[in-house]
Amino acid sequence: MQKKFSLTGKKWVISANIPDSEISLSSFLMSKRELDKFNEKEGKFSDMPKAISRIQKAVNNGEKIGIFGDYDCDGITAAAQLVRYARRHNIDYTVRLPHRIKDGYGLSNEIILWFAEKEIDLLITVDTGISSTEEIKLAREKNIDVIITDHHQPQTQLPRAYAILHPQLEDNFPKPHPAGAGVAYALVNALEENNWEGKDEDLSLAMIGTIADLVPLNGANRKLVKEGLVSFNRLSNCPLATLREKTKSKTSTDIAFRIAPRINAAGRMDDPSLALAAILDGKEALVTLDELNGIRQDKTHELTTHAIESIVNPELELLLWAASKKYPHGIVGLIAGRLTENYGKPSCAVSMDRDICTASLRSPPCYNITEGLNRCSDLLIAYGGHAQAAGCTFYERKASALFIRLSKDIALNVPPEKLSPKLDIDTEIDLKDISLSLIDSLNILKPYGQGNSEPLFLIQNVKLKNTKCVGKEMTHLQFSIDGIKGIGFGLGHLENECNSNIDIVCKLDIDEWNGVRQPQVILVDIMNSK
Repeated sequence: MQKKFSLTGKKWVISANIPDSEISLSSFLMSKRELDKFNEKEGKFSDMPKAISRIQKAVNNGEKIGIFGDYDCDGITAAAQLVRYARRHNIDYTVRLPHRIKDGYGLSNEIILWFAEKEIDLLITVDTGISSTEEIKLAREKNIDVIITDHHQPQTQLPRAYAILHPQLEDNFPKPHPAGAGVAYALVNALEENNWEGKDEDLSLAMIGTIADLVPLNGANRKLVKEGLVSFNRLSNCPLATLREKTKSKTSTDIAFRIAPRINAAGRMDDPSLALAAILDGKEALVTLDELNGIRQDKTHELTTHAIESIVNPELELLLWAASKKYPHGIVGLIAGRLTENYGKPSCAVSMDRDICTASLRSPPCYNITEGLNRCSDLLIAYGGHAQAAGCTFYERKASALFIRLSKDIALNVPPEKLSPKLDIDTEIDLKDISLSLIDSLNILKPYGQGNSEPLFLIQNVKLKNTKCVGKEMTHLQFSIDGIKGIGFGLGHLENECNSNIDIVCKLDIDEWNGVRQPQVILVDIMNSK
């Protein structure tokens, strides 16, 4: 079922109706999402024995080990696991995370030479390295063995590393593939033979990185996140426990919206090493992380507004393009993500620095943005990423040609009707059916995340009562509906549209206050009733 546009400009698409039977809503949604049919078998890395043997040799011989990660949450939590392993085994280690502006993405010859100056014997990469052919060659020349752990798209030519742990290089590796933190956890788990002091912290780190990197939460990823949340919620006397209590985080949704952005904030606004120090050692670094996240939030809001205003006809463009010298490198991904979320189209936000442009791209599922960049690679200095999120650098003089080429590529590969914002609604429910027992029964679907989003429900022909705008900037809409409390985050501007009967799309939640539990409706979108 597809309806007209909502008051926020989205199409509503109801994917299924509950059959006329005794099947429960939770069972229906489990079956519809096929959550009980995914293979939870953990994948095998053919180079794992080789990697373990080399690391154990380094430990036994007192060799110096280098650890190199990425500046995002996935790379930081992956690196943290390897640092914790090194600390447990009294390894002489050196860890480095790339600075987004000073170093750029991934390994470089300069970083390899830096590790060589530190007299590193063995270098382990996490969440990066699979495209670093020339850099690994230089490492070999400097007598540094390299073990790559990564999950990004491999290029045609693979690096000649000592060992490579990468799911796409394995035959029949179960999908969905793990994030970088998941691959790192597989290595640590194998090294420790599935039993070590502090396992809960490492499993928590792998869980956080998996949620943050938006890999599908099905199969083995779902299992890892479920187990990781259990470990996370029983931690005590450690930086992650402090972060959990500070942010009041218990669920996968909390991780996605409260913890992952904080860890990412360090690499976006300053140095990712600050986040690594915060999750490993806590103390002052945790305070700094909180401050950086506040700056990140304010800057994102300001520059996203600027980007939206800079696009003259977003409804007509196939590719939403926003470029400015005022966009920091660390914010362009957030700007692009917001553009795609708002308009349902591929987007590119560009940070301009002299004659070099650094861009972050996002795309709805109908278009593989990394494949699109591959078809434009002659215009680029470098690029990489996933199907719906990618990055690239190019000369400013190539910007116009890249915009035109990518726009044409989108036109060739995506039907126009798919390039509009929409809400995929799970099913319609009646207001009278909302109860604590119904909401509790939905817990079987957790953890929520990429590929298993929190269920959205349509409720038709209702009247919101006691509406008012709330929040620090009065941007949220508070209301009641048939005696049930409700809140619509960011929907305060629609208060005057709620005077008559409307159709709503919502999530269901439980409001707890002073020991009292009651149902709560989380408003997502509104449409005038027929």
